Amino acid sequence: MKDTSSTNTALGRPPIAYTPEDAAAATGRSRTRIYKAIRDKELTARKDGKATLLEDTELRRWVHSFPTIGREATAA
Repeated sequence: MKDTSSTNTALGRPPIAYTPEDAAAATGRSRTRIYKAIRDKELTARKDGKATLLEDTELRRWVHSFPTIGREATAA
């Protein structure tokens, strides 16, 4: 598996979609947790043939939906 989690080297910018494995690395969650979130409809995935992809904006939305602890979250 090649590492595409940091940048898309062909274009020199971050990827717009991640495999579940790369999404796990990007979010700090496990691969199992990513698949559970898809199954439980917390995350919306896209299919391209057999490949499962998660859009960058969808991963950000999902992480922002987690409860906050400590001080109040500020608008981003």
